[in-house]
Amino acid sequence: MRKLFAVLAILLTLSAIMQLYFAAMGVFSNPDDDLFAIHGFNGQYVLRYLPVLLIVVGAIAKVGRTLIWMSVWMIIGTLVQLVLFILSGVIFGVGPDSTNVPLGATILLGFHGLVGFALIALSIEITRRATALGFPRPAKQPTPAA
Repeated sequence: MRKLFAVLAILLTLSAIMQLYFAAMGVFSNPDDDLFAIHGFNGQYVLRYLPVLLIVVGAIAKVGRTLIWMSVWMIIGTLVQLVLFILSGVIFGVGPDSTNVPLGATILLGFHGLVGFALIALSIEITRRATALGFPRPAKQPTPAA
């Protein structure tokens, strides 16, 4: 079960890193292609529900409270990302079809990228700890004295 947890953690990290790629792909593409939707789908579904799966598998595998809470923080981070967009809409009236974005909304939404980088770092740390549990390295045998 710990190996499954480690594999899920690896998938989480890959998804978090790919999220950055999907954002760039969407920003630098033709708006009619709607490629930015991939970034939205990955963020709303994969990055939000994969940590839920990690929590369940981690509880069964008894990976410890720290890894469980780190997975919970991944979910909280994705919710913070969503709240940033909601706040920009409520405070500044900015929506998906807005063409004129006020500076305040731009500054607020800039935190979306910073939180994203924090989520990548967190997912890497979860993976580092999970792989150490799921795929432990054999202890080195002492060399006999000559």
